[in-house]
Amino acid sequence: MLYLPSRPRGCACRGRGVGRLVNELSLFTGGGGGVWASKLLGHRVVGYVEWEPYCQRIIAQRIEDGIFDDAPIIDDVRCLDKETVDNIASLCYESDKIMEDKSMGAHRKEYDEAVRMYEVGLSIGDVAAFYGITRQAMHKILKRRGVEFRNNLRYGGENHFYRGGVRASGVAHDILESAIKKGVVVRKTHCEKCGCVGEFEDGRTKIQAHHSDYNKPIDVVWLCQKCHHEWHKENKAVERKQRVKVEAGDVIDVISAGFP
Repeated sequence: MLYLPSRPRGCACRGRGVGRLVNELSLFTGGGGGVWASKLLGHRVVGYVEWEPYCQRIIAQRIEDGIFDDAPIIDDVRCLDKETVDNIASLCYESDKIMEDKSMGAHRKEYDEAVRMYEVGLSIGDVAAFYGITRQAMHKILKRRGVEFRNNLRYGGENHFYRGGVRASGVAHDILESAIKKGVVVRKTHCEKCGCVGEFEDGRTKIQAHHSDYNKPIDVVWLCQKCHHEWHKENKAVERKQRVKVEAGDVIDVISAGFP
């Protein structure tokens, strides 16, 4: 095991009760045998790295059953650069802040869109990914706001972990694509400003989804490329509120690895 430098005092990722929790990043997780050992030591796993689909399904099911910690699954260790590990640390930090927050009063308006996104048909995992927190933390937010939950059953690749890592950019577009696939948002074939239709020579549609507020990923207007460019020349879209960024060493104490 590789032990990272101690986190500074006051970090949100701290233990429950006496002492503090040891946060561990698990490489080459396999079916999770090493995770069982980590649990015996009282560690919390904040990320899993495993490329084999069967093992990924085992890990995901054990997360679903509440046996393993709710954390992202990265499917290729070669993707595990500093930015990705820092994003995992930020995910843990943000989720811990929410799980420890008793009132949520200061953050209620911030999650209005989360409730709407879930109620129109996106999954808890989709909404959690947009806000950069764990599914467990998002479930708590929605529950506090009186949301009526749907059947939790998922099939195939539909799950509550982030396959391929936590992405810092393009999040609104990723959520929009998920919403289109699920029928929450219907892709239009004409420009809503000039009525243009058609495709480019390479087969791509000329009609693009336009966000005027990146904090509302499913609120879009369908514009042709020309109208889309003209809008951005004259206007500035509302930027997505950035989440807290922390260094991996502030949150992750241990990096463990099985056999690759």
